[in-house]
Parts: sequence; structure tokens; C-alpha cells
Amino acid sequence: MSPSTKVVNVLDFIPKPEQAAIRKGTSTYDCTRDIQSAINAGSRVYIPAGIYPVTQLNLKSDFEMYGDGATTELRAFDKSLACEFMLVTYIRDGGTTNPADNMRNIHLHDFKLEGRVDEFGYSQYYYLLAVNATSDLTVERVVFRGFRGDGMYVGSGTLKSTERHNQRVVVRGCMFDGVVRDNRNGLSIIDCDHLLVDDCIFQNIGNAQLSHSVGGIDFEPDHDWSIYRDVLITRCKFIDISSTNTAGITFFNGHQKNDNIHNWVVVDCQFENCYWGIDTSAKAKTVDSTPDFLTVLNCRFYNSVRWDISVGGLSRAQVSGCTFARTPGSGPGGDAIRLGAIASKTSRNAVLPVITGNQFQGIRPQMGAIGVLGATGLVCAGNTFIDIYGSCIAFSQDSSPDGQRKIDSVVISGNVAKLSSVAMSKAVPMTFMSTNEDMRTTKGDLSLQKSFEYDNDTNGLHKTAAGALIKFVGAG
Repeated sequence: MSPSTKVVNVLDFIPKPEQAAIRKGTSTYDCTRDIQSAINAGSRVYIPAGIYPVTQLNLKSDFEMYGDGATTELRAFDKSLACEFMLVTYIRDGGTTNPADNMRNIHLHDFKLEGRVDEFGYSQYYYLLAVNATSDLTVERVVFRGFRGDGMYVGSGTLKSTERHNQRVVVRGCMFDGVVRDNRNGLSIIDCDHLLVDDCIFQNIGNAQLSHSVGGIDFEPDHDWSIYRDVLITRCKFIDISSTNTAGITFFNGHQKNDNIHNWVVVDCQFENCYWGIDTSAKAKTVDSTPDFLTVLNCRFYNSVRWDISVGGLSRAQVSGCTFARTPGSGPGGDAIRLGAIASKTSRNAVLPVITGNQFQGIRPQMGAIGVLGATGLVCAGNTFIDIYGSCIAFSQDSSPDGQRKIDSVVISGNVAKLSSVAMSKAVPMTFMSTNEDMRTTKGDLSLQKSFEYDNDTNGLHKTAAGALIKFVGAG
């Protein structure tokens, strides 16, 4: 084996009198300097089973670090500022604006990072892994536990106005456990071009004292030059992310400009007991605006506290082949899918959303299983609605401060709505469609321009609730 590929064992750098306590997990020795020496000495570093108290370790290009799984633990030495970042590539204004200068080719796998949030409490800017100006990073089978701020931060430096870009980051088979829901995010993305998150678990993450952008994965670019595009999140589980205003995944595109933010796919994921499953925020858009292309496929949403997916004002979002369900006794819940939003007195209408081939069961909506606050070009087809405690599809008639909220160019076709025999015996108040104001069903009179409704099987249910009149006015 050449010197460049020889495995370096960190125990060769740690004083022998300290090693027994490290193996037992009782050491109070600061291992930082010794492990950093091992990192500096080679390109492959092995950390045997044990608990290693550390402050900050600096990574490098063309580097691999690994352990014996969760029995190898790097633990925050204390709660001081020295422990703000446990593992780092670049921080502050390290690196440059040119990705060609990035730190690159780093593989981290098979160990545990412990932030001790249950002892030290919440602190926003404390990260277990801080990645900035980095390309071709793979993180596999790493346990991120007890992070005080973010578990893993993929950022643009750690100063407010630093422009840095990340490329081709893979996070696979990892566990993000917030332990006591007194943190920020499991995985926070400020800037990343091509991201794969595969087969990861996010659980017990949140902070009831904070507003939006808290939860499992948060995409929150800070500037118009920030990038997050070509994102694939697959086979992941989001469990018990249920503190107020927390989400399994949050997509924010307030800094979208030209080609910098688009193409996000969530497929084969499970969301269980989340406050929101997927939350979004967008600028007001039209059909001529840059599309977002959020695609949610074959996912399962169970017992969300509020909505499962907020499409908000995104352009060209698709939700297909998903299951949305509430179990008895799981609480009031909210809409499975919400289209449109009003924020800062500005209407955000969903643009060209597609909702097809989904199953909705036992939903107790605020508006409807699909709540349409504002949308243009909606296609809702081939969905199945079972035992909905209210309306399957609800159309808002609320006024908006800017007068720009609208619903038009809607196609509702090929859907099935039905009550099970159990629901029939309980007189579940299910209808196919309704009008709505202030989250309450009304006897509205609504004309939807350039819209069509046909071939829906309602199995004897009332077509509309409360005697509302909903007219679909076709192309003429």
C-alpha cells in the first residue's frame, strides 16, 4: 500500500493511558489535536470503536474517514464556542466563489456524531458537519444525534454575505435524530448543485419556539446567487417531526433567479406524525415565470398535524401515486394538499399543478382533502377519496388584499369518492366538492373559467356541500 492510501489509525496518535477510557466511553480527554494529527498524516483515517470527545476537526480534499459504525462516536467536548462545528470543510470565508477551487473528493462513513443537545440545549449555529465550497462529498451510514442547531449544514460559508457553492453531495443511509426536539434542521441546504439524499431517517427534530424552516430537511438559500437544483430525496423516513411549524421537508425559493433553483424530486418517502409533511414558499408567479418542478411520487403521509403537502405558489408541481391517511384518534389534522397561499398581503397562486393517481383516506381537512386557495391550470385526475370528513376538493372564495388570488383553468376528471361501510354507519359528512371562506364551508356561487369537470364517480355522495353552486365554464 502506498503512503498516500495507507490507513491511519487515530489510536496511534492518542496517548495509551487514555485509550482504555475511550473504549469504555468514559473518557474526558480532548482528542481533537490527536485526531487532527491523524487527518493531517494520511488520506484514509480509521477511528476504532469508542467515544472520542472533540471540539473541531478540519477535513481536506481526497480524504476518507470511517469507523466501526455507531460504536465509533465523536462527541462534543463541551458547550463552548470551540465546539460550534464538529467536522468542517471550509468555514467563515474559506474557499472561493469558483467551484473549481472547492475542497473535493471526501468520503465520510460509519461513525456517529453526538452534539449533546439534551445536556447543552439549543444553539442555532452549532453544526455537527459544516460543508462549504465542497464538491463530490459522500456521507454514508453516519448517525447525527443530538445536534444543537443543524445536524449537517451544506452552506455558503459561515459569514452572512460569503458566496460559496457546493456540488454533487450524496447523503446515504444516515440517521438524523434530534432526540429532544430542541434543534433546527437535520439537514440544512443553503447551496448545492446536485444533491442525493437516499435511505435516511429523520426523527425527533424541531423547535416549538421557532417559525418556519425547521425540521428534517430545509432548503433555505440566502441570496439570489444561491443554488439548489437537481435534488433527489428518495427512500427516506420523516418521523415525529411534530413541533409547531416544523416540516419533514421545506422548499423555499424566494431567491429564485433564472436557472439557480429548480428540479426537486421526492420519491418513495414516508412522512409520519409530522406537523407539515412538505412545506413550500415561493414568490408570486404566473405561467410565464421560471418553473420550480417539484415532483412528489409514491410517498406515504400519515397523521400529519396540519397539511401533508403545501404546494403554495409553486410552478409546475406534480403529486402522483401518493397515499394520504389519518388514523382514528390522530387529531383534527388539515388538508392533505394545499394549493396557493397568501403571505405578506400578496397572493401566491399555484401554477399548472398536477395531482393524479393518489389515495386520500380518513382526512379531516380544514378546507378539503385538496384545498384550493389559489391555482391556475390545475389538473386533478384519477384520485381516490375514501371516508373524508368534509370535502374532497374545496375551492376558496376568500378575498385577498391584492385582489390577485384566482382559480381558473381547472380540470377535475376520473376521480372516485366513496364511503366505506364503517364510515356510512358513522354518518361521515363527506361531499365531493365545496366552496369555502375563512376555512369554513359555504353555500357559495362559483364560476371557474376555462374549466372542466367530468367522469367523476361520487358513488351517491352529494356533488357539492351546503347547496353550493360550482360552475365549470369551458373553453368558450
